[in-house]
Parts: sequence; structure tokens; C-alpha cells
Amino acid sequence: MLNDCKKLINKIFMENKIIENLEQLKKMLVLLSEERKVVLSHHKTFEHVEKMRAIVNESIEMANKQ
Repeated sequence: MLNDCKKLINKIFMENKIIENLEQLKKMLVLLSEERKVVLSHHKTFEHVEKMRAIVNESIEMANKQ
């Protein structure tokens, strides 16, 4: 029973974290889209994409653990 509760809490936490990651990616994509207010340098764009890739990798790892 206690083990089932821990699993449920862990699952809810991972689902919430994945949703947070998706929201963050959504905001970050605006900086690369036509809707952006400022044009990023190539260097900043590459840094930005690397951060986004890390977020995606984290989300995939969490989804695979479920």
C-alpha cells in the first residue's frame, strides 16, 4: 500500500516535471521563431538549442522510467 502511494506520487511528479519542461520549451522556441523580438547571435542560438536539447533528453528519460 505504502509502496503504491510512493509510485503514484513519483508518477505525478514526473508528469508535472514533463509538463513544466514542455512549457519551458514552448517559451524558448519563441526566441527562435519569427515571433521573436530580438535576433540572437549564432553563438547564443547554439547555446539556446543545447539547453533545449538537454530539456528534451531529461523529459525522454523521465517518460521512459514510467
